[in-house]
Amino acid sequence: MAGVNHWTRDQLLVAFTLYSQIPFGKLHSRNPDIIHYANLIGRTPGALAMKLVNLASLDPFIVESGRTGLKGASNTDRELWKEMSQNTETFDFDCLSAMNKLEKPVTTLHDSGPVDFSGRERTTIVKARVDQQLFRKHVLEAYEYRCCLTELEEPALLVASHIRPWANAVEHRLNPSNGLCLSSLHDKAFDRGLISFNDHLEMIISPKLKKLTSDIAIENFAKYEGKQLRLPVSYPPDMSQMRYHRENIFVI
Repeated sequence: MAGVNHWTRDQLLVAFTLYSQIPFGKLHSRNPDIIHYANLIGRTPGALAMKLVNLASLDPFIVESGRTGLKGASNTDRELWKEMSQNTETFDFDCLSAMNKLEKPVTTLHDSGPVDFSGRERTTIVKARVDQQLFRKHVLEAYEYRCCLTELEEPALLVASHIRPWANAVEHRLNPSNGLCLSSLHDKAFDRGLISFNDHLEMIISPKLKKLTSDIAIENFAKYEGKQLRLPVSYPPDMSQMRYHRENIFVI
């Protein structure tokens, strides 16, 4: 009888990296990213997809939203989730190392074989900190992949903005209530304190921005002054963090 094919640590680290970036509704064996990485780590797409849904059962964001994932998470899965939460720097480094091992050497013009110019779709998974990507995933899912101010719905142009900056609140780094889903332009303005939100979650504009008279400034900022942001389906903005933003980051 064949022995049990246990998951290696590197295989699990790749799975954690994928889980941090793929939306819950796309954790299935037909997902091109799952197929791609399953081939690279020597697992079937079905096995990798099942592992990802098992990881979902350990995710407080998923559990608190009423979803459950599968119940097959192993003790090793649980230990790695704990490691990710408690020792993020080392865990992120190990995930990046595991992903780097999957890279194939770049071929040169002197290699034999035709060059592939077919333009096939590339994988969307990026090499980035797992904790930051998990925060992004949770915030964008909470806001249904729409900017809470403009309703922009293109994920590539959306950012999970920390209300209280990453460096200033370690205990709130991964809390979706410390995040807003904003367009990349409004994220930059929020990060620099050029816009904020009052106690009614209505947008306020810095006097510095109000001096601008160009059409683009009016269209992207003046137009939204006083507009109440769109609430998420879960994890509403933490008002104490929003107050911190107004008092310490917003430019008066």
